[in-house]
Amino acid sequence: MLDELKVEALATLRVSTADQDFELKQVDGAWRVEESDWPAESQQVRNLLLALLETKVGDVVTSNPERHPRLELVDPEAGGNGTAKRLDLIDQQQRPVLQLLIGKPREQGDGQYIRFFGEETAFLIAEQLPLETSEAGWMQKNLFTLGDASIQVLKVETPGGIEYTLEHNAEATDKWKLSDQQAVEQLNTSMVEQMARALRSLEFDSLKSVKTPPEEVGRNEVFQVTATASDGRSLKMSVGVTEVAEQHWISLALVSNGDNQTMNQEIELLNQQTEPWIFAISAYSIQALLKDRSALLEQK
Repeated sequence: MLDELKVEALATLRVSTADQDFELKQVDGAWRVEESDWPAESQQVRNLLLALLETKVGDVVTSNPERHPRLELVDPEAGGNGTAKRLDLIDQQQRPVLQLLIGKPREQGDGQYIRFFGEETAFLIAEQLPLETSEAGWMQKNLFTLGDASIQVLKVETPGGIEYTLEHNAEATDKWKLSDQQAVEQLNTSMVEQMARALRSLEFDSLKSVKTPPEEVGRNEVFQVTATASDGRSLKMSVGVTEVAEQHWISLALVSNGDNQTMNQEIELLNQQTEPWIFAISAYSIQALLKDRSALLEQK
């Protein structure tokens, strides 16, 4: 489809559909989703550009524009039925490198319909192009990873203002305990381990401005969670209590408790990146943290 492509010469990757338009911008070799300035998933960009280089234009399907709606090859700007997904690649001089309308998949067998912007001829290509049509779909989703570290202290403040602290001791028989645990209390260690596992890696589904009204994202009440890791990092999260569309919305920040300059710089950059946003985390992966103290005790 493209005879050659110098990736470093590209400035903009623009995606347009009937519902939305957004751009990815390349600056100093890194792609970012423009509106949020969030880092794009570089492998995803590479996969699309490689597909454009390797895909050969196949058989002519039609040169009749009246058939474009059936093939979903109508330019989104024109509106109406059967709109395509439009992909524009633009170079550093703001010149178009590719203007492509991507239609529906072939109904029987492999392939997908395409046409080039400004031309009426529609073609069939052998495989579907890996084009993500939502902004969030292009974003790097990982917010936090423990790596080789482990959670040593987990402090939770419930919406009712009750605080409790869980402490980990790998050498002890009972590896987890409440800081104020009474002799008659027995901790449900399986539930605590689920809480710790929920913090091994955090990935978001979508993001919104931190100024979003709390009632829109289930954050009228929040759990405050602080997890201190063995490598000196502390993760501070505010987790909305109310589930919205099978998600909980969180804000987060990292704090360094050490003098590792590389780590501290990475934390500072992450905090600058996350500060303007709240993030949707799947309810399945985050709900283990939303526990009152009493819920962590074995019932007698």
